[in-house]
Amino acid sequence: MCLLFESIRIIGGRAENLPHHNRRMNGSRKELFGCNDAIDLNAVITVPEGHREGRHKCKVVYSDRIHEVLFEPYPGRAIRSLKIVACDDIDYSHKYTDRGSINALFRLRGRCDDVLIVKNGLVTDTSISNIAFHDGSRWITPRSFLLRGTRRDQLISQGTIVEADIRVQDIAAFTKASLLNAMLDLGETVVETGNIVY
Repeated sequence: MCLLFESIRIIGGRAENLPHHNRRMNGSRKELFGCNDAIDLNAVITVPEGHREGRHKCKVVYSDRIHEVLFEPYPGRAIRSLKIVACDDIDYSHKYTDRGSINALFRLRGRCDDVLIVKNGLVTDTSISNIAFHDGSRWITPRSFLLRGTRRDQLISQGTIVEADIRVQDIAAFTKASLLNAMLDLGETVVETGNIVY
């Protein structure tokens, strides 16, 4: 049985963005396991005493049911450069615990901090996040994402970012890029587009 997981940011003892995590988790449970019930992460997550100050990560592992709930500090990772890698057959439409295909692409990063994955000529995601590009006035995220991220969904619903098709040759027209995932909000981890290389 394949296992999936949600990574949830805990700030000051509070789990963030749970409506979007619930939507993705229960959508995956229905699509992959035929589950028609809904699990509410509000009822699943109880933040332990030692994780109520600062930033922490809660990892909820699940299939048709919850398997485990783990907590750990989140120190973050410095990402200042991205290596463009192409893979037309990659599929990471659900947040699987098996990240073998993603990890194989990550190993192609060379001296860069992470990879920017291109599928069928379109920019998708990094190995750990969705991405948004700034054109000088607005943030634009690829319509051709691999994983429908919870932070990405939140920012789109707020009107903070918009979707568009982005090809590799379009990157030079942007000034910078921001990584987006459950642990990283818009503008927290920024890469200058000059540091996105082949």
